[in-house]
Amino acid sequence: MKNGYFVISLDFELRWGSYTWDSEHTYDTNIFGARKAIPDMLQMFEAYQIHATWATVGALFAPSKTAIINTNEQYFDDTSVPHVSPFLKECAELGEEESEDPSHYALSLIKKIRATAHQELGLHTFSHFYCLDNKNAEETFERDTRAALAMMDAQNIQPTSFVFPRNQFNPALLDVLKKHGLDVVRGNENHSLYREREGRERKLHRALRLMDSYINISGHHTFASDTCLKDGMINIPSSRFLRPYAKKAPFLESLKLHRIKKAMRHASKHGEVFHLWFHPHNFGRDIEENIKMLQEICEYYEDLQNEFGFESVTMQELAQKVKRKEVTA
Repeated sequence: MKNGYFVISLDFELRWGSYTWDSEHTYDTNIFGARKAIPDMLQMFEAYQIHATWATVGALFAPSKTAIINTNEQYFDDTSVPHVSPFLKECAELGEEESEDPSHYALSLIKKIRATAHQELGLHTFSHFYCLDNKNAEETFERDTRAALAMMDAQNIQPTSFVFPRNQFNPALLDVLKKHGLDVVRGNENHSLYREREGRERKLHRALRLMDSYINISGHHTFASDTCLKDGMINIPSSRFLRPYAKKAPFLESLKLHRIKKAMRHASKHGEVFHLWFHPHNFGRDIEENIKMLQEICEYYEDLQNEFGFESVTMQELAQKVKRKEVTA
């Protein structure tokens, strides 16, 4: 029987993920907490040989404010696109470098990720660009992509995996990604609750998805790896968002983990893929409890590896397996 695959992807953003909606910096505790949690995550991944993809906002690779401003002058000149002006305003308020402004720069953390075995650095746009909210902005998206790749190339990193911010998966932009060597993407679960939408989502959808994290409403969302290839792109859809520890409702934690474990077992038993994702800043509060939760998932992965041969892979590694299988078919 063929083994299944366990994929973990993280949307690594820091402040770039919140500047459009958190003008008062109320979420900064989570942002700074993420910097403390990431080394613990990496230690956990290394201990259990977990392969993970870190979809990283390109601006986090900048060594200085000067580098970002110079990049902006080269790539971002169309302020008619709704996203551009808020982004440039955020950049104008940056500190000079990481020690002064640890919410906008992350080269020291990126260095830790690169030094940890089996970790992949992917892309999450340069500026946390919303790919559905900004209509008819394909040219700006391409410029954003080129800016990110230039910043990453300076660190000798050539990403192949891409995750759309806020899960605003936009098929119209796949050709741009493919042209730049980004042929592996994370899509959304195949269910109406998780359909990509513009803007802030309705409270009803958010409430139902919250419920779905604890009670199986929409299914396991596992899938066969050979369904990922289409038109030269590898789409590895998410299976489950790992919600952070619920401090106000700790009794729900066992339900959440049971839901995740059942899907993991289903994938490993049937030779399918289970794709778990979250943001490092989700662990920015209650770090100890969140790391303990992650450890329980890693331990269960180890059990399934021993029982069924469940294999941990990055998005890029799974894509390579899919491509090899297609060639030999």
